[in-house]
Amino acid sequence: MTAAPRSARPGHGPTAAGSPLPLAYKAFCLRNENRYVQYARARSLEPGRARAVVEAVLQVLVERWPRIISGDRPACEAWGVLVSHVGAAARDLQAADHGHARDAVHKTLPCRQADIVLLRYRLSLSTAETADLMGLGVAEVTASLRRGLSILLNPA
Repeated sequence: MTAAPRSARPGHGPTAAGSPLPLAYKAFCLRNENRYVQYARARSLEPGRARAVVEAVLQVLVERWPRIISGDRPACEAWGVLVSHVGAAARDLQAADHGHARDAVHKTLPCRQADIVLLRYRLSLSTAETADLMGLGVAEVTASLRRGLSILLNPA
């Protein structure tokens, strides 16, 4: 049996205003936290920074959890929070590195398309796993993947 993610263990990470964490939130963390950290690492964040950004994201999510879980696409909303935080950290890193981009895929493709390519090929998630993590349909991921690969393999 694997241990609960840091954010779902007592004394680690987010709490819902001092109350016990909702079971659905704990399950969400168990399922996604490690892949969120892998995504942040793939966006060129150092391990400690990636972990800190994901912890901040999980704090935002637990605070918004009742609204998120009652929505149509909770994974999509959670992914949006993650992308926003990781993108800001990546821009900070790029600025500190005097504008040198470390993530060529996100420099070349629109963000959502770049994320799909990154998850599928850098993190080796299946198309279905990529769709599930991002809260998208498999057909949408497949089409976006085709367009993204076409752009990357046939630069203008």
